[in-house]
Amino acid sequence: MFDPQNHFHILEDHFSSSISLKQHTFEEGFIAYIGGIEEAKFNVFLQRQHHQQPEQLINTVKNFFTQNTISSWVYVVSSQFDTPSFKNALKSHGLVFDEASTVMYCSLESTAQSEIEPENPLIIQQAGVNWQGWLQVLKDAFGGTDETNAQYARALDRAKAKGVNMQHFLGSKEGQPVSAITLTFLNDSVRIDNVATTPTQQRLGYSTQMVQFGMNLSHAKGFRHCVLEASADGLGVYQRLGFSEIFTYHVYKYEG
Repeated sequence: MFDPQNHFHILEDHFSSSISLKQHTFEEGFIAYIGGIEEAKFNVFLQRQHHQQPEQLINTVKNFFTQNTISSWVYVVSSQFDTPSFKNALKSHGLVFDEASTVMYCSLESTAQSEIEPENPLIIQQAGVNWQGWLQVLKDAFGGTDETNAQYARALDRAKAKGVNMQHFLGSKEGQPVSAITLTFLNDSVRIDNVATTPTQQRLGYSTQMVQFGMNLSHAKGFRHCVLEASADGLGVYQRLGFSEIFTYHVYKYEG
């Protein structure tokens, strides 16, 4: 029987391991990734199951990142395990709630593929045509520095060197880069990441176009399933495109 949550975790691990310098599995359902990028969100500990001894677990995670000289990282836990007592344990160890992230799934076989011409159409092509423009869109939309942008570019090069089927696309308007997306393919599925639009061009439907493009392309290539993580701002966009919620992650940040 198809399990969207398990399916998401498979693609999550595939994407994370492909761009990371190091990964470590503490036990089943508890895994950490070190991204080689000086931003907390790329140094991640994932808790996918309940743990009987949260204090011990949090200490172990802190020690892991300390031993790897990582001072800024995030602790990501499925909301169902983020109980009041667990929140207190995280807080006592200096972890501060940062955001909620909604994990979503869409069947590409059952979702109608849009052929409607958008009001503000983009020219969408492989990012290799303007790689620096693609990176600049991500920096403008998500923040960071020239150095962290370069570090992320190197992380994507690692994925390419590992033979991961990861493709990046850039949407342009009147010759100017405005929107970006990444598609990572595995077996019969695709994971969507890096959906970004430069701030001055937001709320014009460009991110919707990029995601619809990714869905149409994946469907045309024979892929059946699609997963992604949505912020609160993007939730409505994905729901309108046929995605449904699987579960929610709670993200806590540690700044040492």
